[in-house]
Amino acid sequence: MKALTTSFENYDKQDFAKSAVLYVLQHFQPSLRKKIASKHYLKKTIIDLTPDEQPDLEKIISSEIEFVANQVSFSANWFSTDDYLKLWKKYFAKFLNEHVEIQESLQTFESDFPEDTNEQFGLMIDSLTRLTFLLKTSYNEWHRKSMAEFLESNLPLELYNLYNLSYIEKISVMKSLVGDLIRLQGRLHLVRANERKIRVELTKFEKQHRKLSGMFAKLSRSELTLRFFLRSNNAQELEDLFKTKPLTLNSNTEDKFTVYFNKFRQSLTEMTSFLDEKYLDEDMVLNSSESESFRDFDEKLRQIVLKHA
Repeated sequence: MKALTTSFENYDKQDFAKSAVLYVLQHFQPSLRKKIASKHYLKKTIIDLTPDEQPDLEKIISSEIEFVANQVSFSANWFSTDDYLKLWKKYFAKFLNEHVEIQESLQTFESDFPEDTNEQFGLMIDSLTRLTFLLKTSYNEWHRKSMAEFLESNLPLELYNLYNLSYIEKISVMKSLVGDLIRLQGRLHLVRANERKIRVELTKFEKQHRKLSGMFAKLSRSELTLRFFLRSNNAQELEDLFKTKPLTLNSNTEDKFTVYFNKFRQSLTEMTSFLDEKYLDEDMVLNSSESESFRDFDEKLRQIVLKHA
């Protein structure tokens, strides 16, 4: 019988969309600076949302890969972080070619950013909105892919549930950040030239933004570490680290799996608790039993159980 996992493409949209989100978030570093008006040589206070140094997507991903590979202590004669990064870039290019709107959005960050604050807000809000929409519309596809992997693996079903919740929570984080940016833009318009009030609003937002984006990064890293550990222990070549394929846990890997699993669950719990307190909204319906993907999963699970009963 044909394996369920063979019908899926190698790369996972979620992983590359998440990388794009981390890249966009690192562009947000609001500050006030003085600008001399050309005509009257008067200093004017302006708001700048971006850092002085342009974030580098490749450096961000390279840092993540090096951290994970070192954390897992993985070594094989066919693996190096440089080779992994080259293959990651190949799939990321494919991802962007298949989603031109995301490609166009990220390209705006690579060019000279506009000085106008409203344009800066617009670019960030637009980028995060597009990435949020992509993840929402890709949910059923991802769900079927993840379901196939678990039906052919001996991984605990609790991990499947955590992966599912993590996917949904990432959407909630991005929607929350978009809403916060829109609210901040409105507040800054209200206080206008009052520098003290502008600083108060920026400080308040930055504290919230730093906490939420920090949780997002921590969750992403802990999940990536766990996925890399599972795939690397079932891999024979570099391409296997990107494939959807059956994964096996054995007595030699169970202890390490438990460590990475608990770290992932803890970071997910922290972020979920924070979101439930601040932003709980209708997105959680994606996780309900009314979901088309969940009905599909229930049907396939029943077939598997009946077959092996």
